[in-house]
Amino acid sequence: MTNIAPRHFAPSSLIWAELTRAELAAKRDAGALVIVPTGAIEQHGDFLPVETDTLLASAVAELAANRVTGLEIVVAPAVPVGFSPHHLSHPGTISLRLETYLALLADTARSILDSGFPRVVFVNGHGGNSAPLRSLCAQMVTDGYAVGMVDYFAPGEKDWLPFLKGGLHRTGHACEQEAALTMALTSPEAQERVRSGIEGLPARLVQPWIAPGHEDDPITTFGAGWPPIFQADDCGYFGDPASATAETGALILEATVAGLAAFLEAFARTPLRLGISRDQAKPRLTP
Repeated sequence: MTNIAPRHFAPSSLIWAELTRAELAAKRDAGALVIVPTGAIEQHGDFLPVETDTLLASAVAELAANRVTGLEIVVAPAVPVGFSPHHLSHPGTISLRLETYLALLADTARSILDSGFPRVVFVNGHGGNSAPLRSLCAQMVTDGYAVGMVDYFAPGEKDWLPFLKGGLHRTGHACEQEAALTMALTSPEAQERVRSGIEGLPARLVQPWIAPGHEDDPITTFGAGWPPIFQADDCGYFGDPASATAETGALILEATVAGLAAFLEAFARTPLRLGISRDQAKPRLTP
């Protein structure tokens, strides 16, 4: 089995896990923004590794951090396991319960902020994590902790969407975007493994929450909520992975990294309201 990706995508000076406590104290004293990638270990069809979401969030976060200028920044270890109960019908998926996941994220952020770092931002790679992260940030910011979140693909989305060639013009699951990015970030051997796995796969454009043979989707039509349940009879993907190429992946990656880097710079420099203040003359703001 060939390693699918290098261990890190940025210099050691930006990687929390490779720094000493003295080096991290210097980062803290310089007011460094701390990035925490969040992903998942879950089935991604028969052609992408179960670590795909963690790999993509970590890689894009590290590449973006390396592109940021005029700002101290450090990338903390990824939270590799996420909220993925809707994938548990398939082997390979490891999911935390919602309350466990929220506690893990909160303790991670508090550990960083209580040591003196001014802000934390979760850079997320799994759709199932997005709602829990947004809710957690609302609670923690109200409690006085400067914690933000962003899906890694969102800041540059308007720039990378035009590169998609398949039938789903958005991110899905084990889709063209994820397959293309995985190929762009991995070794030639790993690229070939993905390419051969996606060859000839039909596009799957109906959401996984719809039972086979049923075309109407009131969840999407009316903006309702329901998890994309991938049961044992499911193909395991949503989108058009067969359209993915490493070349398209390189274009998507560049736009994605550029967008995230621009967000990180703006986020770190923007004064934001923090906590509760009932005195109109004394609003609370982030450091």
